[in-house]
This record gives sequence, structure tokens and C-alpha cells, in this order.
Amino acid sequence: MKLYTKGKSKNKTNVEKLHGGKMNNILKKIDFGNEAADDEDLDVLTEYFVEQSSFRKFLNPAKRILIATARKGVGKSALLQWASHKIGEQDPDALVIKCKGADLVRSRFGLSAELTSPNDRIQDWVVRLCTLVNRQLAIDLKIGLTDDQITLIETAEIEGYRSRNLCGCLLDRFQSLINKGNITKVQVQNELELLKRVKNRKVCILIDDLDATYQNTDAESLDLATFFSACRYLIQDVKDISFRITVRTDVWSVIRRYDESLDKVEQYVEEVLWSEEDFRRLLALRVKASLKSLNIPIPKVPQHVQKREEEEHLLEMVFSSKMKWGGKLKAAYMVLYTMSYERPRWAIQLCKLAQEAAIRNRGSIIEKDNIDEIWGEYGAKRIADLVSEHKHQCPQVEELLNAFRGSNRQLTRDELLGWVNNRITTHMEPIIENVPTRSSMKIAHFLYRIGFIMARSENEAHEYEHYRFDQMPDFLTARTNADFGVNWEIHPCYREALDITKLNRSHRHRFQRLREDY
Repeated sequence: MKLYTKGKSKNKTNVEKLHGGKMNNILKKIDFGNEAADDEDLDVLTEYFVEQSSFRKFLNPAKRILIATARKGVGKSALLQWASHKIGEQDPDALVIKCKGADLVRSRFGLSAELTSPNDRIQDWVVRLCTLVNRQLAIDLKIGLTDDQITLIETAEIEGYRSRNLCGCLLDRFQSLINKGNITKVQVQNELELLKRVKNRKVCILIDDLDATYQNTDAESLDLATFFSACRYLIQDVKDISFRITVRTDVWSVIRRYDESLDKVEQYVEEVLWSEEDFRRLLALRVKASLKSLNIPIPKVPQHVQKREEEEHLLEMVFSSKMKWGGKLKAAYMVLYTMSYERPRWAIQLCKLAQEAAIRNRGSIIEKDNIDEIWGEYGAKRIADLVSEHKHQCPQVEELLNAFRGSNRQLTRDELLGWVNNRITTHMEPIIENVPTRSSMKIAHFLYRIGFIMARSENEAHEYEHYRFDQMPDFLTARTNADFGVNWEIHPCYREALDITKLNRSHRHRFQRLREDY
């Protein structure tokens, strides 16, 4: 049976031959996996984790600080989950500490002293980070720490850690507390001696969503900026400690411009981006992992077959090989790549919705018509995501988005500002980062920053390129600057839910109910 042929493949020829025409059964059983990969079981995650070339840097102990910047749903948390596992495999003695940005708030450390200068904030962060390590060591020692005097590290002590191994210093501290009688458990001494046998034990602190509730205020920008200064302070003065941190791309763009000292941190930043090829690999691995769990035979790959061809054949078991998009026929993964705004989590949601539509219509594979059918439902979910992600920055963000209902797909700069003025500022005064504003420019800039609109540059040959906020943060900031004459486009994933593309009449009532739910 010839599964891999030269030239253009045909779904029925290759895939139905393999499974005796029972493709509908496969479509019903296939599972695209968890939308939040970091919530997935580790053994499952490793089955379909896409190791981009830049990810290997996160396993390099010589890289003392690495900051992964990405938009929501791109896979920052999954990256840290994978890195944590791999670092532990590379060095079983390493102390790997995972936490969320919310775990580092001052109240969790009993800190209440007023911070009056940037240096105060840096020292405060150093105390919190060292205390984080201290608490993990206490867990290893099976000590329940409740006394702040035991838990917290004093700044004076940190000064004594210079050029020494952090774990060794903290274990010496526990020894001192035992000698003073502050810790009375008999078995602690034995545990302590075991841990001390591992000399020069490395510490890797992985912090996910450092900026989870960030608002663009001077106080919060200073707080984040001084965190990175604290990390630099620690890697300079303490041995064997490293950091892996995730931050939203738009937040990094803001604080990077806020504090010039972050010039020195820029070298540690790795933006997580997905190419179309990465998407093809991700979807193919998800299909392959599901087939494996279902004990469905996976096509054997002849040695001469390229990885791309193998991935395309796996996808053809579930998707139509070509879909019409923008007046052209494109591979299914390319359409999914665009509609998911290059975000894996959104792509998996889209696949699941389209799968349900295909099954309802008794299809054997997912076609473009299935995607069109659920486009409005999918868009409602995307808008709900955008609202939940940014409501703390602007309580009226949902009203701002709904104000674009029925607008054109593309707007010039003047049309965009005019639309904001007519539909928003004449009716309301939204609060953006705690500041009320009726400035159409500031409102448009906020919509650009959160990714609702994007800049589109087009040449005379009608070749175009899109720009996001992290790429061109200066757009929509000055009335005297025309932003190089770019147009403004509402991303396709939001359009159907906002009637920017006319809805199929038969589905309109269904989408209306979804909007009310969200």
C-alpha cells in the first residue's frame, strides 16, 4: 500500500486506504488535547511539545537569566513546565523552584515596611527571592516554618553570601538555628547533613506570569523593573543561581521603555513566536499522540520521506488538505495559524469547535465550511478572553470592543480615530490604567496594545505585512506622526462575532445567544 506519493496527495487515496474508509470514526475519537498545555500530564505534554530551537537556551546553565516574552495563549507556561522537567533531568541535584508571579507579592512574605527608593525595592525583591529558596529547603528538610524570623532572610545576611553557593549558605543558616534551639526536630539534623553532601547545589527559580495583574502605572512599572535589577544583583554576587521568567510581550515593551537600566536586561529576553511550520508540527504531534492513545495505527514513515511530508499526511487524517482563504487555496494549518492569531491555545479551541461542527454534519474530515460555521462562536470566546485578560486595566474594555460592531475590516488612521470618537468618547469616559480619558488616541493605542487591532502596511504590489504593539510600540502615540501611513485592521478572529464579516443568516441566532452568555 503506497501511503507516501510524489506530488500532491489526495485525502481519499492515502488516508481512507489506510483505515478502510472509516475516517468518520477517527474524527469522532480524535482528541486534540488540553488547551492549557501546562495543565497537561507531563508524559502527555512531552509527546506533543514543540521544541523550538530557542527553547534549548532555557536548559543551558550558563544562561543565568532568561526572560520569555509572549502573548497570552502562546505557551509561556508550557515552556516553563517543559524546562523545569528537563533541568531536573539534566541535574537531579538541582533545586528547581516553580512559582507564579502572584506568589511573590509582599503580603505572602509578611513584608510591610515602606519602600521609598528603587534601591529599597531591589533589596526587598532580593529578600523575597532568597526566602523562596529558604522555604523550599525547609520543605526538603521537612520543617514547617511559620515564624517570620526563621522564614525571612535579612539584607545583612545576603551581604554575607557574596561569591558563595546560595544553598550552602542557607543550609548553614538552618544549622545555626538548630544550634540556637530555634528548630527542635531531631530528624532535621540528619536531613541537613544529607543535603550538605551535595556541594555547590544549583538553584533554578522559574517564575510564570510575573506580570499577571500589571497595570501601566509608575509604581507597578518601577516594581517590575526593580525585580529584574534584583535578579542581576543575585547572579552577580551569589553562585549557582539562575532565573527563568515569563512576561507578556506588551508589558515588557512598556517597562523596557520605562527604565533605562533594563538596557542591560534586554540581552536575556527571548520572545516566543510561532511560525507556520511550528504550527504544522504542533497539530501533527497532537494528532499523532491522540492516535497513539487510541491504538490507531500510525502510518509508517519511509526513510526518504521528509518531516514536513510526514506531518502533512498526519494532518490529512483529520483536516482537508486545502482550504480557501483570502481568495487562494492554502494548507489547513496555515488557515488555523491565521485564525488563532498565532496562539496554540486558541488553535486547539478552534480545532475542537470545528471538529464538533464536522461531526454534526457527518463529515469525515474538518473542512473550511466547518470552520466558517463556528467562526462567530469562536470569536465570542476570543472576545471573552480579551475582556478577562485586560479588564483589570480597563473596566470598560468590553464596551470598547463592542463599539466596533459593524465597522470596516480596515481603517485608515483618521477613520480609526473618528470611529473611536463617534462610538466611544462621545458616549463614555473609559478608565485606562486608573486614568479616565476621552482621548481617541489613547483609547486606540490601548486597543493596539492589547492586540485587538494591528497595523497593516501594504505596497503597490498589494504585498502586506502586519505589525503588533511589541514590534512598533510608538504607533498611535503622536498626532504629528502619521505612523508611516499604515492602515488599521481588526484581527480576523474577532470579526465574525462583531458582524464585521456578515454572518450566515442560519447561524445568527446561535451567535447572538453566545454573545449574551459571554
